[in-house]
Amino acid sequence: MWGVKLSSDEPFVYSIFGLQYRDGESTTEKETLRANFDSLITDKATHVDRVIQEDSVTMSHGKTFVWLGYWRSRTEYLDWWTSPQVSAFWSSLPPDAGMWREVMMPDASRTQYGTNKPDDIGLGTLGSRVSIADRAGYWGCYRHRMDASSGDKFTTPLEKDLDSYPAISSTGQASIRFERVLMNQFPDNLCFVIEGQDHSEISPEEKKYWFENFQQSVENWIKDLMSAESQSGILDGRLCFDAESDIFGNSQTRALKYNKKIQLFYFKDLRHMERIGRSNKGHVQLRDRFMAAYGPDGEMSAGKVGLWVETTVLKAGEMQCEYVGCLEGTGWMAWRGHPQFAA
Repeated sequence: MWGVKLSSDEPFVYSIFGLQYRDGESTTEKETLRANFDSLITDKATHVDRVIQEDSVTMSHGKTFVWLGYWRSRTEYLDWWTSPQVSAFWSSLPPDAGMWREVMMPDASRTQYGTNKPDDIGLGTLGSRVSIADRAGYWGCYRHRMDASSGDKFTTPLEKDLDSYPAISSTGQASIRFERVLMNQFPDNLCFVIEGQDHSEISPEEKKYWFENFQQSVENWIKDLMSAESQSGILDGRLCFDAESDIFGNSQTRALKYNKKIQLFYFKDLRHMERIGRSNKGHVQLRDRFMAAYGPDGEMSAGKVGLWVETTVLKAGEMQCEYVGCLEGTGWMAWRGHPQFAA
């Protein structure tokens, strides 16, 4: 297993930008917005994953194009964000743009990255590769990879009962909020998680083995996460795929058909993230089987499947979100009525 050594000089940055494609809208206008923003972020961020999100509550009649950006430092990101070209683009967005941003600037001591491949992918693009073989394969290893965990339990201040949130109906299509909604007040210790899978390099033999032993279990685990209620600690989940990565299988869930898939989650805190992993029997069995098959002495020890997970604890003041002409309930807008998720 491999991790990454991040700089401790200043926070790194996650920048997640989204553009909603809603049924009935002009595709030409959306493609123009997409192309213009893509030209602004290309070669500026250290790394960008371009993926599509479908099947969300708000986007039951459309899709969202997502730029998942990684920046080595806050300075690099802010230099780009405050540049005249980017400022002009963002300030000129129309009131029905359907574009949003969620930007996190966490300290490296409260994040962990683990992958079975030493390649540059995700958070691994921000630093040099390090072995984490001594902190892998047991419950609690994610926490132990975070330097700050020795003096911080990362406990959420949120009350247990969040049944009345998020404030959006699960039926029908949401209406557009024709305004800019800026949110910068969030509680301590929210946990941001990225899980990714890439099957682009596997051989026909490994693909056959994967489908016989893992595919259905992986799909069940991801579906369990996406359908979990807020009581489980998952405040938001997004199932995304790289549409240019070719078809991998025939899953009934479109996003899981592609070679490269990325899931984004926000948890109440790290403890809730750990608990759902341990309590889901299917996930426990899947994890054990994978470690046995892809471990040093396993049948697939030379396999080429790429898996990675990133886990980051956010402190208050480390995230800012803005939604411009988006559907009601998009992202953290669904939580804006809660006193600890204020605009």
